[in-house]
Amino acid sequence: MMRKAFTLVELLIVITLIAILSVAVLATINPIEQTNKARDSQFKNDAAEILGAYERYFASQNMYPWNVGTSGVQQGTAITAEGQEWNFGVLGAGGVGDTNSELINTSEIKGSFANKTPFTATVKNLDRLYMYHNGEDVNYVCFIPKAKANRTGAQGAKLRCLTTGNSPALNVIGQNNCAVVEDWAEDGVMLPGATRANMMCVPE
Repeated sequence: MMRKAFTLVELLIVITLIAILSVAVLATINPIEQTNKARDSQFKNDAAEILGAYERYFASQNMYPWNVGTSGVQQGTAITAEGQEWNFGVLGAGGVGDTNSELINTSEIKGSFANKTPFTATVKNLDRLYMYHNGEDVNYVCFIPKAKANRTGAQGAKLRCLTTGNSPALNVIGQNNCAVVEDWAEDGVMLPGATRANMMCVPE
């Protein structure tokens, strides 16, 4: 009595088809891109929460956290979430781990917010939050998106150039040589930059 079995050729064909289907599924799903999209969504939510906290703080204190201890409104302010903790409002003057901050002390945000990625000790430029204030009544909280979908197409057209330092500015694409860049280095001088549109901001 003969037993029916797969030939070697048939097995190779099945394995090849499974491999092709697996590659097609992975290319469609792209787990790294999905992870980056989730990360960008979280950063956008955090940026919106901080922006709301700034406005609530202003409504109750008649100034923003970066004006504490100063007189008048600073004209054009750009602050990172690391290195200028007190002015940013989420961390206290002691830096990482210091929850004695303006936004937490006034209950505009929860103390646990200080444990989020942008406020930790080992944060890279790519994972920081950036605040821009125009000196009047316009505030933005920005971050650098990692997902390709947020750096190209319709979303990429909304990216901005953030200049920090003595002459801070937040420009849209086409304004003052602001243009989309392809270099998304995680650290170093590439981030941010006057002509590098790599900032996703809230509000858009």
